[in-house]
Amino acid sequence: MSLVGNLEDLGLGDILQIVSLSRKSGVLALKSRNREGKVVFLHGKVIHATSSVFPENFGSLLVRRSVVDVETLKGALALQGKMADPPLLGVILAQNFGISAESVEAVAREQIERIIYSFFGWSEGSFAFELGEPDQLSVCKLNPMQRFLQQGLNTQWLAIEGSRIIDEKRHRGESLDVQTDLALLAETQMRQPPSEDVEAIPEFTGPAAYDFAADLLEEIGEQGGASAGAAGLEPGALKQLKGMVQELNSPALGGGIILLVLRFASEFMNRAVIFIVKEKEIVGLGQFGIEFDEESADARIRKMRIPVDEPSIFNEVLSEMIPKRVGLEDCRWDNYLKQSLGGEEPEEIFLGPLVSEGRVVAVLYGDNLPQKVPVGETEALEIFLTHAGLTMEKALLEQKLRKQLSN
Repeated sequence: MSLVGNLEDLGLGDILQIVSLSRKSGVLALKSRNREGKVVFLHGKVIHATSSVFPENFGSLLVRRSVVDVETLKGALALQGKMADPPLLGVILAQNFGISAESVEAVAREQIERIIYSFFGWSEGSFAFELGEPDQLSVCKLNPMQRFLQQGLNTQWLAIEGSRIIDEKRHRGESLDVQTDLALLAETQMRQPPSEDVEAIPEFTGPAAYDFAADLLEEIGEQGGASAGAAGLEPGALKQLKGMVQELNSPALGGGIILLVLRFASEFMNRAVIFIVKEKEIVGLGQFGIEFDEESADARIRKMRIPVDEPSIFNEVLSEMIPKRVGLEDCRWDNYLKQSLGGEEPEEIFLGPLVSEGRVVAVLYGDNLPQKVPVGETEALEIFLTHAGLTMEKALLEQKLRKQLSN
């Protein structure tokens, strides 16, 4: 099965995020103005990429970077060609020719990153994502796997970095087509060995294509044209998620990430609270949907304090750093939470962590009170929370960099 769509409707950054968070394996084929590119994923990580605009093959790149000489490369490719099930080129070079596997991997990572970043300049065209394990797909069957990474690249980081590069080029008024550098093309083409020395990547020819949006919405909870309920997303959830991610990446957002999280959460549940995670306690910050007769809900939320080292519904979320659906237990801090939020016990509670720099910095609490019904499908919200955490991490890194430069 192949998922297809237009780059004008769903950009590369969004596609990378979705594949990463769903941990899918497969091949993404891109086409834009007579240019073609391919990205191979293994469990959500990028292990390979090619572009018709970067014709240099991996063997010639290793020679140009002085990792191997031409004779060594020819010997490795000849040996590889004799094998019925050939291993990675880097493995052959390491095991049979004494070449550092780490050096080969480093060159591969650099080239793949350069190709991926170039795709962010393709603002128009089409894409097709074929699901499946890479070694079972047609893009890999005839290729001796010359540039497949053993340790895949972090797809979410590639999405953020690629978007940042494009934003900076746009701000400077430069061309977004970073792959059209003629000097670079001339250099790679002049240094490319004869084609018989290094085989080319065969073209990807997948089976019949299906509509991308329909399949993806089915993946995240929407079943065709069925009416939405507690168990599914409203129609247009993918489009809404894309719009929220675009707002999240807007330079004008400033410190409004938490407010944006609450706004998007309101599409999925009746009530929600954002808790900031400090060193020793969880502290209430903001809310929607909670009302009290005698005092301001916001004022009460900001008074809430729950110790991180005592039993509560937050313990597993803080340690495992993944979303949870839980119920209240009969313990001190769960009872405190229930009373602080009005005294009623919800049917189900959603807890979504915002992870930045390897730790949970905030937790989104949500329920459907006053209705006694479970929380509905939240996968789009979970994707957004991950993106929000990465955006916070990027902002913190930029602040640290600016501080270092000013000292």
